[in-house]
Amino acid sequence: MTANRTGAPTSEEYRKAVSAILRQLQKSLSFNDRQLAEQLGCSAGTIRNAKTEATSLDPLLLLTIERQFGPGAIDRCLHLAQSRAVGLPERMTGVDPILALVEALHRLVEAQAVDSEGGKRITRHELSKILPELRQGRAALDALISRADSK
Repeated sequence: MTANRTGAPTSEEYRKAVSAILRQLQKSLSFNDRQLAEQLGCSAGTIRNAKTEATSLDPLLLLTIERQFGPGAIDRCLHLAQSRAVGLPERMTGVDPILALVEALHRLVEAQAVDSEGGKRITRHELSKILPELRQGRAALDALISRADSK
């Protein structure tokens, strides 16, 4: 899925991205359409229609997903604008940013170990297993950068 680089993203690209986001959420949470709908405050039909790309998902539901599941949850959609979400520093309260970065790096080193699934090459499967730590590390780095940029 790539954004149309010479113009605006298409409805088809948007629907594919939203479908992928919903499917990933359901997989990671072990939720069916009804359970995800309850979590997001919409109907199971809304989830089903968005997953099958029959309709476009209301952008307010995308914002709800990002807010509930954190920065990066809707990056597939934001990728269409060649962008990504960055959490505000307030989201990192109670989290030691250095520890979050070290944890992400540690998990990457483990995934790249010779005796890991992909050996020295990190596989997509290995990355998907450590995605929460990667996102937390990225959020920590973004929070530190934001603090440095603030006046």
